[in-house]
Amino acid sequence: MLKIKVEKRFKKDVERDRRSGKYSQLDFEILKHIITTLQEEKPVDPIYKKHPLLGTSKGYEAIHIKSDWILIFKVEKPLLILAMIGSHPQVYKKLK
Repeated sequence: MLKIKVEKRFKKDVERDRRSGKYSQLDFEILKHIITTLQEEKPVDPIYKKHPLLGTSKGYEAIHIKSDWILIFKVEKPLLILAMIGSHPQVYKKLK
């Protein structure tokens, strides 16, 4: 089982998304389930479109929790690093 490292950006992003009212409690439960699945190194359901990032973000991966709510993370054993979460514009603006 991987240990979770939460980046400062991720904490801010989650707080922003909670306050926005755009995401339901169920959305946050799905996020929690996905993080647990990653932590346990189990395969993520293909409906979440897990894929590696390229270019300057090489080494990171993305998971689409909803069509426009994306989790960016990295696995550096023994760590699961939660980097950021947000919509496409929010996430990719920070990755540049």
